[in-house]
Amino acid sequence: MFVRIIKVPSSNGTINEYVRIVESYRKDGKVKQRIVAGVGRRDVLAAMLPKLRQLLEGSAQSEGENEEGTQILDSYRWGPLLVVRTLFEQLGLWELLDRSLGRSGPLKWADRAFVLIANRMVHPSSEHGLANWLDSDFFCDREGRRFVPRWRQRGRVRVDDRQLEVWYRTLDKLLGAKGELESALFSGTCSA
Repeated sequence: MFVRIIKVPSSNGTINEYVRIVESYRKDGKVKQRIVAGVGRRDVLAAMLPKLRQLLEGSAQSEGENEEGTQILDSYRWGPLLVVRTLFEQLGLWELLDRSLGRSGPLKWADRAFVLIANRMVHPSSEHGLANWLDSDFFCDREGRRFVPRWRQRGRVRVDDRQLEVWYRTLDKLLGAKGELESALFSGTCSA
């Protein structure tokens, strides 16, 4: 495993750097890489580095001595996403969805389905609510590309029509492959 820093443009034009833990693995004789965990934004981590170093080296003050001690914030966001990703890998859903749904442009339908499924499991909401979730949480596909919502205000709807259309088409593709997906999951033929 190793650490990788990636640059992600935000909707306001600034570029944020994110730290990821990546591992290499071999599949079909080829070396591939996958993201094990997203650690966070580089600037936020840099600000916490002195306290983190104290904590890891065991030189941090004992509990109650320092009111400004290290705090764990928002850890609940990462655990459920990692569980969903692990379930996808253990059940062989990536391969099953790739086979059943195919590919659409640079992004596979399976990656889009993964976002929809994870959203329903972790933070259940509509496709409109999905955009807000993607805006507040760092969520990426298998290649490490972050899903970023597109905004365009039209009356009460803030999400861009084109992005909503992509989510709806993904749901249509899942519905069309429902029988095949259910049979493979029931029989256990989808797991690698």
